Amino acid sequence: MDRSAKPIFNFVNLSHPDELKNEETQLRIRRLAMTEVGRARKKPKTQRERNEIVLEFRKPATSPSAIDRLGSGEVDPFSPYPIDLDETSRGLVAFIFRNNSAHSRQLRGAWWPVGLTDQTAFYNVLANARLYMLKELTGAFVQQDDAVSLSQQNIAFRLIVEKMKDPKQHDSDELLGSIASFMCHDYILGAFAGWQQHRNGMARIIQLKGGVDKITTEELRITISWTDLVGSFSQDVPSIVPLPQKWASDSRSAPGSPRPFSSISLRWKQQLPMEMDWITVFDDISQIISLDRGLTQKELKGAATTGCWMEPTMVRLLAMRPLLRGNKRGNIIEEVCRLGSMLFLAPIWRWLGARPVWTYNISRNLLSILHSHMIEWGELKPLLAWAVYFAAIETRDYQERSQFVFILAVLMNGLQIQEWDEFMQIVKSVLWVERVFASSYEGVRAEVLSILQVTTRNVTPVTKVVEEDHA
Repeated sequence: MDRSAKPIFNFVNLSHPDELKNEETQLRIRRLAMTEVGRARKKPKTQRERNEIVLEFRKPATSPSAIDRLGSGEVDPFSPYPIDLDETSRGLVAFIFRNNSAHSRQLRGAWWPVGLTDQTAFYNVLANARLYMLKELTGAFVQQDDAVSLSQQNIAFRLIVEKMKDPKQHDSDELLGSIASFMCHDYILGAFAGWQQHRNGMARIIQLKGGVDKITTEELRITISWTDLVGSFSQDVPSIVPLPQKWASDSRSAPGSPRPFSSISLRWKQQLPMEMDWITVFDDISQIISLDRGLTQKELKGAATTGCWMEPTMVRLLAMRPLLRGNKRGNIIEEVCRLGSMLFLAPIWRWLGARPVWTYNISRNLLSILHSHMIEWGELKPLLAWAVYFAAIETRDYQERSQFVFILAVLMNGLQIQEWDEFMQIVKSVLWVERVFASSYEGVRAEVLSILQVTTRNVTPVTKVVEEDHA
């Protein structure tokens, strides 16, 4: 017999053992099996072939966001879970790792191992997975639990109450991980009063431990910083947890690395030489995303595991408070640019896998600044156009959007620009990522141009903000 002939293999790929229950999958397996049986009957075998068993171990295919660590790729049916999985919980776990699900990929390599270390945290992981599932079903993030997520979180709540009765647990890593899981749940729902209460509890536990440096497990350390950051960003308040060592240098360019030329950066340093906090971050962002280097496959993998340049950049922006130094022109311009930077980065954060990214407080704060302060922007006007543009595409509030769109129309009118493409060249000259924002202006363009067609020269508080000395 010719042993050189290669056998034919047929593979049925599954992402979770529960898929074996699917009728179509079972039917496909039966058909393939019967086909092989038929071939075997027609082909005589030697004694060796009748007793031969072939085992082949194949490495799962990887994707750009695959995590090369515990919890990576597809669900491991033999993974030691902290609870016995029932049908509901198995489905929720499968949803977390399903390709293209609505679940957040950001830092999954950190919070998933933390969830596996404790029952309380794991029940909250399941509750959170249900919230993401509801987002996929409804098209928007819900603001309250349904029966499934509430039942999972109620179990988590009962477990943490019992845990806190034990004094030995008051400074434990397990309790910290549990608190972080509650903070994640609050953040997904946008329930920031609850998030604040849990953050206060987290701060007390860290104090009891002797400081954040006493947290030696990298996954827990990163998870705590993440839960603090996402809630702080959503409310535009400074983060209280210091940067993890892994994050410390990720948002800064390597010494001596080439920077792309930026005319707007040069103008800033000429006109506002004493206001260097924001422009330093801007230069780092510009260097990181130049030629899309901040959005490479390496960065995607980092975003899904231990973090990337985005997290420490957000911490730096949240720490800035220019208006605490006064209401001078430079302070106001710097505050507008700080808020505009976060609105610019928010869609990139989502592109890297973060969900949700709440920005309503940031856009509201920006609108308040524009209404309450009348300043001259001069040659820095492109920064104003850039900040307002990203506020217009980011806000989900109709009234806010209409005001930002109106400001854009006034800016175009004041700059004596009639063509939208010409205006967008000004916006793009500041900072732009084509693959993320390529079609972002479709709705905004029509609204702005319609205003320009009917606009009058009536002076309002808003036009005073943006129409300075154009002469």
